[in-house]
Amino acid sequence: MQEFDIIIAKVPFGDSEDYKWRPVFILSVAGQAVKFLRITTKFETKSAYMQSKYFEIIDYIEAGLNRQSWIDTFRAYPLDDINFKLHVLGRLTKRDFDRFIDFLSGTDFLIE
Repeated sequence: MQEFDIIIAKVPFGDSEDYKWRPVFILSVAGQAVKFLRITTKFETKSAYMQSKYFEIIDYIEAGLNRQSWIDTFRAYPLDDINFKLHVLGRLTKRDFDRFIDFLSGTDFLIE
């Protein structure tokens, strides 16, 4: 697993203690400390504020995803070593990666 991989992980669902398996974007890997961002297919139903925090993956098929998807940059989450399946789905294309860096530079996003 490397930074910017898209893998399958057990992700918290809302503010509850429930989880679901879903694709995530690996944001940083520093030894055992791994941070990820959620990937979602839900965009239209979100508020304008939340939509402004979602980065559209244009080349989603090339990234290993089967549906139009967005990276939720609202919050980065720590990845527990027991809460992921080390199955790399793919990576952002160069076009999407460059767009993602531009997107983050225009926000107040910080890696904690």
